[in-house]
Amino acid sequence: MAFKIFHRKMLESLVEIQLMINKLEFEEMMEFIVCQIIEVLGVERCCIFRVFPETEIAYLIRGKPENEHGIGMKFSFSDLEALKEAAKSKSTVLIEDVWNDERTKNTRELIYFKKINAMLFVPVLVSDEVVAIITVDATDSKKTFTEEEKHFCLSLANSVGLLLERDLLHKEQEEKEILVILGRAAAEAAHRMRNPLVPIGGFARRIAKEVKDEKLKEYAEIIIKETGRLESVLEGILKFVRPRKVNVVLIDINEVIKEAIEITESLIKTKGKQINIERKLDSQIPSLLIDPLEIRDIFLDIIRNAVEAIEEEGTISIRSEKTEKFIKISVSNSGLIDEEVINHIFDPFFTTKPGSSGLGLASVVRTINAYEGELKVINDTQVRQTIFVIKLPYKSS
Repeated sequence: MAFKIFHRKMLESLVEIQLMINKLEFEEMMEFIVCQIIEVLGVERCCIFRVFPETEIAYLIRGKPENEHGIGMKFSFSDLEALKEAAKSKSTVLIEDVWNDERTKNTRELIYFKKINAMLFVPVLVSDEVVAIITVDATDSKKTFTEEEKHFCLSLANSVGLLLERDLLHKEQEEKEILVILGRAAAEAAHRMRNPLVPIGGFARRIAKEVKDEKLKEYAEIIIKETGRLESVLEGILKFVRPRKVNVVLIDINEVIKEAIEITESLIKTKGKQINIERKLDSQIPSLLIDPLEIRDIFLDIIRNAVEAIEEEGTISIRSEKTEKFIKISVSNSGLIDEEVINHIFDPFFTTKPGSSGLGLASVVRTINAYEGELKVINDTQVRQTIFVIKLPYKSS
């Protein structure tokens, strides 16, 4: 009888979620799903975490009871071993011996005060990648979770995955629309500013050449330098908003990487830095159908960023390898990027460098996306390294 009641409640809940999925906003829908889990399973504690397995970071996006959960709080996988296991294995984790299981060692105080008897961790997958984890605690008289209850949570995980994917696509579309508007405005402003800069720079060079007064000559040189810098920024803006013109050929990407390294090594010498560039290039990777100059510029931007991040001496490691669907190129250097910076590092016009347009890495993202590839930046806190990871598909080749 109890099973029939649960089964009916479960089906009613799943139907209700499907009916509401297009009516509520993302945050409201997350709240609704958490409430449904609590009601159907008869529990008091449930959370949904947004997870990033590569960086081993999790953010709480919804939780009940509300007064005990800080929405938006950041957690490390090292503090939540069971959550880490669910994210890495892409499978449900049920812990019943909460007092002796090694995976709960960092949450024993919580287990004691909340009288937790069992903990359930259910992964949420989008395109076979774990993007979130649903956690549910069995407390008081509830001792564990049945197979039916686990299946119910898995069904809701599918809904959470659908909502997350839709929310991400919606945000991407909004960003694209904003970029189009910004691009038009930036192009118009760049053209208007560029016209007077040319004669300003020209007259300043003439003054510097003809004037005898050393102080005036110095002022003229400053004008020449600053107009040149502005022209460079404006050229970057115009390049960013112009349509891409590509000349694709089938080529070994290792050769493109080597060319970018050679150019960068010349730059390192001019800066007087002691930087060693390690190459670990897989000679067996397949050729790619790409524009070699365009892709070379991508590597130049990323490697130059690594050079600038190293103050005096250090090592930059560049690795290429073949995965199931992609050619993966990793560029790593010692040191970490500030968390606030890393969250905006690919945003157009975002920069921490004086005189920069903030479009270098934004252009890299746009190009990688055009090849249906991926670009990520990872702060590896264990070895204190920043790693840029580029993935380019080779199926089309």
